[in-house]
Amino acid sequence: MIFSNAIRNAAESAEAGTSNFEKIFRDLLTVSSVGNSPENAEKLGAVAAAHRILTNSLAGMPWQIRRREGEKRLEADHALAYPLKTRANAYMSPYIAEKVILSRAFWYGAGYAYIERDERGAVSEIIPIPAEPEISVNARDNMRWYKFTVPDTQVYGRTLTKSFAESQILRFLFETYDGVGGRGMLHIGKETIDTDLKAQKYGNKFYTNGARLSGVIEVDGELGQAKRDMLKEEFNKKYSGENAFKVAVLDLGMKYTQLGISHQEAQYLENREFSVEEVSRATGIPLHMLQSGKQSYQSNEQQRLDFLTDTLTPHLVQIEQEWKYKLFTRSEIEDGFYLKKNENSIMRGTHEARANYYQKMIGIGAMCADDIRADEDRSPLPDGWGQKFWMSKNFAPVDDDAAFRTGSGARGEGTGKEE
Repeated sequence: MIFSNAIRNAAESAEAGTSNFEKIFRDLLTVSSVGNSPENAEKLGAVAAAHRILTNSLAGMPWQIRRREGEKRLEADHALAYPLKTRANAYMSPYIAEKVILSRAFWYGAGYAYIERDERGAVSEIIPIPAEPEISVNARDNMRWYKFTVPDTQVYGRTLTKSFAESQILRFLFETYDGVGGRGMLHIGKETIDTDLKAQKYGNKFYTNGARLSGVIEVDGELGQAKRDMLKEEFNKKYSGENAFKVAVLDLGMKYTQLGISHQEAQYLENREFSVEEVSRATGIPLHMLQSGKQSYQSNEQQRLDFLTDTLTPHLVQIEQEWKYKLFTRSEIEDGFYLKKNENSIMRGTHEARANYYQKMIGIGAMCADDIRADEDRSPLPDGWGQKFWMSKNFAPVDDDAAFRTGSGARGEGTGKEE
């Protein structure tokens, strides 16, 4: 209750213009346990892109609440639908709440949320906690506890401390060695970020023409300072900016020599490209998605599949297992309730690609018309017609000799004659 009240009180005070909660909340999100901070790290385009791609992709996948009944997998009607699909808490949509949790994990290694329950024990709100906890183990029951310190939104500068048991919080780890603490991009990519930030400072000077000359004009004889300045101004006016790459006409006795980039400058450009590759390795995001100029020759569908399989799936497994275990009661889990992220939001391709996929799934009896309409966010067909399953008669079990003799199988053209 303390954290939900803190968020509510802060929002109400902010509306009245009497609270610094937004500043405090932002400060909590940006305090770093290592030398970097998200603000500094996001100055690097590849790091900012990696953060956006991962958090948006994972948080943007809609939740499905399902139940196993024997061999069946059915959509389930459950109270969790409200905090997971409609409103996570009074001031956050499910997407934003999950993005905050994932963002904390991306930077610092672990993201946390408090699970608030009503008087019946049902989950009523999911509230991200923008702070790092002190983790301890109770010697009496060997239970792990998390102590968070958050700002008191009623009194500026004062803090509130609250401890939660493992069952009271949701936890997502970006990377971990021991299952307790997490390691985020500010840890894993610290050297890359530090090095690239220094290189970027050099690059700013390099590209603002402060680190090198683009060319020199040689003249016969000596010129005074006033003539040098006039010649430079006149040349820049005629052949720079919008007039760049035009043919220059020089007076007799003048010679223009363009200066290429030095070895050190070429090395700088190469190092910047290498840092993008390092971010790709650290986050698992394909290089072509970080807009580094690297092109992938795979089809768009294969690129999406690789991203889902190699990058997102390990995170999805962790999220689904944690949310299921913490949000359902033990009896509900034993009754077959489970949570699943809908991966179709990532794999959703063009109209033509989806039509081809659906046609194949209909042909093997794997989907009915209403399944397809549900994927396309459309209502079922009337009178239950869309519940019928269809199958192509070009297929038959390989051990069904009668099917092959009559030509209804995949072999032959229906003559019924043996070759």
